[in-house]
Amino acid sequence: MQGISIFDDDKSAIDKMQNSFKNLLFEIIYYLISGENFPLFLYIFFVMIESFQVFYFAFSDDFLSLWKVKSWSESFQSFFGYFMISPYLKNVEFPSFILVLYIIMGLFFLLIVLIIFIAIKAQTTSVGKLTGPLFVLKIFFEILNYIFFMPALHLFLTIFYCDSGTGYHRYYSDQQCYTGNYLLHAFLSAIAAIILICVSGLVTMTFYESRFQPNNPLCKISGRDDMKFLIFKIILVLCFTLLNVSELRILVVIIITLFAVIQFFSFNKSSVYLNYYYSKVLNSQHAIIMWTICMIIFGIIVEDTYYEGAPYLWVFGSPLLLLIVMLRKEYRYDIMMIDSNKFDSLNQAIQQLQYLTKFLNYYHTDRNIATLLDGFVEYHRTICKREDCPCQAKNMGNKKIAKFQKNFKLQNQDEEIKEQYVVFVYILERIFTLSLTRFPNCTELRISHSLFLMEKMQSNQQALQELVAAEQEKPYMDEQFIIYRLKKLIEEQMFENSKSSKNPAAGIDAVNELTTENNLREIRAQIEKSASQHIEFWSQLSEDTPDLGKLYDVGTRMMYVDKMLEDSWKRIIKMNMDVPPNLMMIYSRYLVDILYDKESAEEVLERLKNFYSVNMDRGKITNNINDFPNESTALISISAEDITFGRIIGLNMSASKMFGYSKSELINRKVNILMPNVFAQSHDQFMEAYLQTYESRIMNRERMIIGKSKNGYIFPFFIYVRYVPSFIHGAQFFGAMRQEKVFKNVAFMIVNGSTQEIENISATFITMFHVDLNYITKKKMKVSDIITNFQENITEYLNKTGAEADINFKNRDQTVQGKFNITAGEIMFKDSKLQGYVIKIENNRQEKSFLNPNEQSQIKKSQQVKFYFQFDQSQHIFIGEYTQDQNFQMSAISSVKQDETFDYSQREPIKEDEKTPSSNIGEKEEKLDLALGIRTMKYINGQLFDVDDFKNQDSDEDAEENDQKKGGNTGMQQVQKEDDEEEAEGGHANIYKSRRTFVQFLTESRNVNQSSMVCFKWSAAILIICLGILGLLDYILTQQLFQDIQEGYIMMQDSNIRVALGQRIQWQIMELCRLNKINIPGTDDKVKIQLLNMNTTISDLKDIQSKIQSSTEVSGRQDELMTTNSIKMISRDNSGSESNQLVDINQGTSQIISKAFEIMNYDITEFDQDSDSIFFIRYNLLNDYYQATLESVDLYTNQLIDLAYDSNVLLILLIVACVFTVISIPWIACTFNLVSQNQEEVIKLFLEIPLAKVKQLFAKCEAFSNTLQIGEDEDANQENELSFEENEEGEGIVEEFGRRKKRKKYKYDSKDKRNFYIKFIISIGLLIAYFIAHYLIGTNLQSSMQQLIQEMNATSMAVPSITFANNVFRQMLWDSNFPVKNNVSKTISTNFVKDLYNLNTNMQKDHSLNLGYHNSIYNDYFDSIMKAGACNEVIKVAGVDLVTCQAFVKGIVDESLALALSRHFENLRYLLTVYDSLLNDSSATAIAGTVYNFTTNTQQNKILSLMYTDISAIELNQMQDIYIRSIFQQLLIVFNESLQKDIDTNTTTTVTIFIVFLVVLVLVYLLFWWPIANKINNEIRRTTLLLSMIPLNLIQRIKAIREYLNRIHKVDS
Repeated sequence: MQGISIFDDDKSAIDKMQNSFKNLLFEIIYYLISGENFPLFLYIFFVMIESFQVFYFAFSDDFLSLWKVKSWSESFQSFFGYFMISPYLKNVEFPSFILVLYIIMGLFFLLIVLIIFIAIKAQTTSVGKLTGPLFVLKIFFEILNYIFFMPALHLFLTIFYCDSGTGYHRYYSDQQCYTGNYLLHAFLSAIAAIILICVSGLVTMTFYESRFQPNNPLCKISGRDDMKFLIFKIILVLCFTLLNVSELRILVVIIITLFAVIQFFSFNKSSVYLNYYYSKVLNSQHAIIMWTICMIIFGIIVEDTYYEGAPYLWVFGSPLLLLIVMLRKEYRYDIMMIDSNKFDSLNQAIQQLQYLTKFLNYYHTDRNIATLLDGFVEYHRTICKREDCPCQAKNMGNKKIAKFQKNFKLQNQDEEIKEQYVVFVYILERIFTLSLTRFPNCTELRISHSLFLMEKMQSNQQALQELVAAEQEKPYMDEQFIIYRLKKLIEEQMFENSKSSKNPAAGIDAVNELTTENNLREIRAQIEKSASQHIEFWSQLSEDTPDLGKLYDVGTRMMYVDKMLEDSWKRIIKMNMDVPPNLMMIYSRYLVDILYDKESAEEVLERLKNFYSVNMDRGKITNNINDFPNESTALISISAEDITFGRIIGLNMSASKMFGYSKSELINRKVNILMPNVFAQSHDQFMEAYLQTYESRIMNRERMIIGKSKNGYIFPFFIYVRYVPSFIHGAQFFGAMRQEKVFKNVAFMIVNGSTQEIENISATFITMFHVDLNYITKKKMKVSDIITNFQENITEYLNKTGAEADINFKNRDQTVQGKFNITAGEIMFKDSKLQGYVIKIENNRQEKSFLNPNEQSQIKKSQQVKFYFQFDQSQHIFIGEYTQDQNFQMSAISSVKQDETFDYSQREPIKEDEKTPSSNIGEKEEKLDLALGIRTMKYINGQLFDVDDFKNQDSDEDAEENDQKKGGNTGMQQVQKEDDEEEAEGGHANIYKSRRTFVQFLTESRNVNQSSMVCFKWSAAILIICLGILGLLDYILTQQLFQDIQEGYIMMQDSNIRVALGQRIQWQIMELCRLNKINIPGTDDKVKIQLLNMNTTISDLKDIQSKIQSSTEVSGRQDELMTTNSIKMISRDNSGSESNQLVDINQGTSQIISKAFEIMNYDITEFDQDSDSIFFIRYNLLNDYYQATLESVDLYTNQLIDLAYDSNVLLILLIVACVFTVISIPWIACTFNLVSQNQEEVIKLFLEIPLAKVKQLFAKCEAFSNTLQIGEDEDANQENELSFEENEEGEGIVEEFGRRKKRKKYKYDSKDKRNFYIKFIISIGLLIAYFIAHYLIGTNLQSSMQQLIQEMNATSMAVPSITFANNVFRQMLWDSNFPVKNNVSKTISTNFVKDLYNLNTNMQKDHSLNLGYHNSIYNDYFDSIMKAGACNEVIKVAGVDLVTCQAFVKGIVDESLALALSRHFENLRYLLTVYDSLLNDSSATAIAGTVYNFTTNTQQNKILSLMYTDISAIELNQMQDIYIRSIFQQLLIVFNESLQKDIDTNTTTTVTIFIVFLVVLVLVYLLFWWPIANKINNEIRRTTLLLSMIPLNLIQRIKAIREYLNRIHKVDS
């Protein structure tokens, strides 16, 4: 198998790739089918597994409830799941599933690699030799088709098994579908599924044996029913992976039921499988599948009832159904009863023929089938009323049956067959014929017929003819493969038969007539086309400024045609086709005049001589009656069919005139009418004997026989007869006849062997002996009346040369006397006595003899004389004579053009009165210029050249001409010397010995500048790899950047949450201390709630701290806070003395958590703000630790800002890609120019050919083309042997007159170079567009992340700031001197409200500015809580109902969160104002509510009572802990989800364009770089092979070409 040949015509790249792929696929499958198959039991095991895989879906989770009996159905589901892959992965993690997914993909990748390996090896070797890879591929295809397809496809599509409602995978509930890398997994899975379906579909449609083989289970008529089952499996998997079966259960059941019904009827009504037992197994499989689906439908019907018998019915019904199908006899009487004489439709014809042909295979092994078919024969006998019906006795004689039985016995190892079998075969053949007559365009019918002819009729010729006709009907791909395979099988078998002589019938079944005629006609057309291409090539080169680009294009087309012609010639020689002599003459002349291939031409001439040596004129025999009128040779066709046995069914006018009849008089007449009686009475027996044995000494060779004309006279003629079992016209004998002129002066007569009477004479008897046939018949003359003593001298007459005899014959008043040569031949048939003699009487004065045409042409040639004439100047006349000088060419004179004759009008007229005899003569002698108008011409290979054209060269070339003239012989001697030296040194001088060797050298040699080609290929590969790496880096680094930014967001949020949780712990402890101060109703419940909430808060803080602490990417001040003991933690012991400890922020948080858990164990009575642990919490959460956590928040925020704003990864990657692209353009351009220069260097070698030689080559090609157009085939034959000498002579003349300087002016406008640069720029533009698009998309997301940092920071700071303000206010109420931020709490509280308002304002402002950067999710949620109706969202996250929320503070929260925040801030301001008033004048200031006596100080009691009785204080706590905390916590969650969605969207987009980039990258390499590299390499090889168009002796004289060939030789060695 060869790939895309370097001689491919100008087809599109897609067409070339498609044809190459199709041819490769066909050849691979051809050899796969030829190998051994698995045994039948293994295929049955495969079918059983395949059935279990289908049953798995019937017992899937969506249908499990229909079977009712849970134990049974789950057991079945578990059992059938063992034969799939996906069930094993349900309980594993998603990464494990992905791992298995890619492992299975890897197996398919290995399959692709194996196919690519076979494709690469097929470029240099035959696919059939790759036994190891083919064996592995065959096993893989077998397993794929049966047990691996459904599990693999289900695995690939499982990744699409997502819940459309939630967007998460149904097996892996934590995995969100179609986001991020999931999209890449889905894309690759889809590609793998498509490849799997395509490969399995191609294998299903083509991977089977179409011929009947008893031990091969895979024998079948067509693969289309299996393709239907494959589609059923695909639909089944698609339904259970892409659809929600639980919701669309009825639709899914309808779909699979529809396909199951189609499958059931396809396999059970008329199975396409030819193996009886395997066909039964498949019928059972589809019957049980249909039964299973029926049970599913039944389960749906009884689903709402208490009936639970469905699984029992299925279990017990399946074996019963299997038994029924296996025991059922498949006799389709309805198909057999169809009247084949009048089919209603094409489907009826196909069904009946395929069904009967299938049964015919079991005729000798199954008695029931044999009886059934015998009955069909009798039935057909009753309905067939046609004259040509095989059932009628006259059409099916014993001879015909015996002949068929003999052939069958010969082909099938002596196996005997019955007569009824033969009759049935002929009935089928007739049905095929009638069907094809009515439906001639049915490819399937023609293929079936070809198989029938090949297997049953043992007629490969007719089968091949049917396949050729089927090819014309545009068959589908599976039909194309069957045609390809059967043709290859037939041609190989015919080729083997042509080499073997063991089988007498082997030579009969030669190539069919249509193929032969088409091939010969195609070769003739290709010769003409090749000649015209060579003319155009040399014409282009002969221009003053040749265009090398056009020269290469013409040369490419020229080599393509030459290659096609060479392949066509080899094919007809290999197939042993009959090549007409004139075509062999033309082809040999073509080899000499066009290709200068003397060696090949001599082989063709040798074949032609062998052809003539046995007196064959096979080229004049056509196999098609319709072509008879187009032939000048006398042609006749005689039927060998029983009905028209021995009758003339076709002849042309030449044949009818030879015998003196008209065509109408001979058509349908017995051929015996054209023979003398002695031959006519036994001719039918001769034909019958040949048809029984196929043995004959007179067939397939030319011989002389005696014929009888219409007037009764006999005449000799030569005839060549061959037997052709034509499908179109029936079996027949074809004959080609010719008469020789040598017979015109020879008399023939036929003498009866017993009576010695003359029965027939030739018409020459009348002129030679002056008697006619009537006279001889009337007188009953005997041979002794003419040849005396004939019987006594018969022994001498029977010699090959005969004997001389004196004849003295007196007839009426005339007497014939003289010596005549008498030659006699006995007429004696096989196993019979002497019938008579054929006597030839030849006058000795005649010198004619019976010679074969080749010998006659040699004698004629040796005696050929030519007329030579010259002009006598003295007498002013031309004098001519005949001469046998072979060197003088008369055609040179006869071809002189008329415009080159002497022009007498140039002389001055002489007045009549001035003329005198003497003066006239003298004047005439003075004025007459005999050279005037005469040109010196040289005759070169059929064309005249003016010598002045060679002399009138440019002045700058004269010096070189003289040098070359002087050193001509020396140069040739030097060339010969160099050749001898190279050959002695093992060089390449022997490549000039023949054109075949030279072409082989050029074909097998490598490129001279191979390094530049390698550089170009590697440059392209490196460019593609680098772009792929850049694209991958761009994708990875961009994703890493956004991941880092997202992690920065998370760290900023977590650090704020850590502050908020710490402040809430303090608030909860102080709330418990407050509840401990006074016993009010509901205190116990409130304490329990606070303790529970506090436990949750501590756990959350612990988790957040672990998350922050696990972060390793910290540096600078942040690292110091986390690792350096710089935070002062104050603690107090039981004695009330304070101590401090320096810790890092992580240790400080751990201590806070530890103390908080310790406090959790306190009783309510122990909650006192002065206790040691509570003091530790109160003090540190308001001072150094708190400030450290705030600093950590600022550091994380600044780090995020730096990362988002200062990262230039996207820009750097874009710049690198652009710079690399800019660098790659001149890089690739330089390498391409280097490679292009190689081609230009070779094509410039043609400029070294002398212009005169180019014109000579052009003239020679043109002369050959003109000869073809005129049709001078005989001239070509006569001049064939002169061509070699003429070549040498012409070359010597060119060497003498054609020396000139090489041309320096030329054009080289290569369209390929322009197309390359255009495609290169486009492909680079497409690839760089990825980086630009990636940069724009990434920059947009990066800009959004930059803008959202401040808003997110403000949002996450809201809760810790509000909680801290409340804690400071409470601490101020407890102790106004308690330090806060290492300052007095009163001082800190003065800026509370202002800071909170600023924080809220900044958050609102940032959000309004960032509306365009947020997606709709966050904007909608933010609007919903900041506008009326906020309680609808609050109740989802806060522990209150809607009524409570709407009633809280007169619905302030429901109106808007913004209003609620303002109310909260104002409440805080109000409490601070009251506190200031109490400090200034407690007696004058009253508080709302009860004043508790906590101490003896009235002012202090009023201040502390604010926390218990003031409505604003209570509202402040509820607003903070229930509403603000919950709402902002949810707001952060939505914010993160919104940001995550933006990142996922970006990732999805990036993955998509990255996949597109990879696809474009692969396509650019496969469709551009790889083809262009191969194209350039092939162009260089083609250009190098163009050198073979130059004659070898001319190449030896051109130094530049020789030097180039020396370089090639050095590279190869």
